[in-house]
Amino acid sequence: MASPAGFWRRYAAWSLDALAPLALSVPLLWGTGQRMLAQTDLHLSRFQLRLFELADVALGQGRDPLQALPGWANDPALRAALVDLAGTWLDAALVAVAVLFALSAAWWVAFEASPWQATPGKRLFGLRVERGDGGRPGPGRVALRFVAGVPSWCLLHLGHAMAGWRADHRALHDLLSDTRVVLAPCAPAAMPRGARLWLWAQAVALLAAFATVATFYAVLALEALATGLP
Repeated sequence: MASPAGFWRRYAAWSLDALAPLALSVPLLWGTGQRMLAQTDLHLSRFQLRLFELADVALGQGRDPLQALPGWANDPALRAALVDLAGTWLDAALVAVAVLFALSAAWWVAFEASPWQATPGKRLFGLRVERGDGGRPGPGRVALRFVAGVPSWCLLHLGHAMAGWRADHRALHDLLSDTRVVLAPCAPAAMPRGARLWLWAQAVALLAAFATVATFYAVLALEALATGLP
C-alpha cells in the first residue's frame, strides 16, 4: 500500500492549486467588486454627511459634538447607512464565496477524478488521491470529498489539521469520504525541493506582510506621540 502524504506536502500542493480558482475568479468578480466599491463610497458619504449635520446641530445648541456622540447611535439615518453598508459587503462576500466554491469544485473534482487522481499541484509534488482500500475514486466520491471539506473550513481548519497529527495523515474530509492522499508511484519520500521553496516563499510573504502592518502602526503611534496625543 502506498505511503500516506504528510501535512506540509499536502498543504504545499493545495496552496499552489488554490491560485488557479483565485486567478479565474478575478474577471468573474470584477463587476461585483466595482459595484461594491461604488455602493460603499455612497453609503460612507451618506454616513459622513449625516455626522456633519448632527455635529452642526450640536454646535448650534452650544454642545461639544464629542459629548453628543453617544446619543447619535440611535439616529435613523446613521443606522440606515450602516445597515446598507453591511448589506453591500455581505452581498459581495456571498457572491465571491459562491464563485470561488464553484471554480474550486470544478478544479479539484475534475482533476482528482481523472486518470491522474491528482490536481496539478498534487501531481507536481508527487501526490495522488485514492480510496481507503487503495482503488481509484470515482467522480461521486471525489465530489463528496470536496464537499466534506466544508466543515473543516467552518471549524477554522481544525479538520484539515488532523492530517498533521494522525498516523495515517488523513484529514476530516478524507475520513468522511473514505479517501486518502498518498505518495504517487516513484515519487520521492522526501518533500520535493519545489514544495519546500514554495512553502518558504509563503512564509517570507507572510512575515513581510506582518512587518509592513506592524511598521505602519508603529509610525502612527510615533506620529501621535510627536503631536502630543495621549
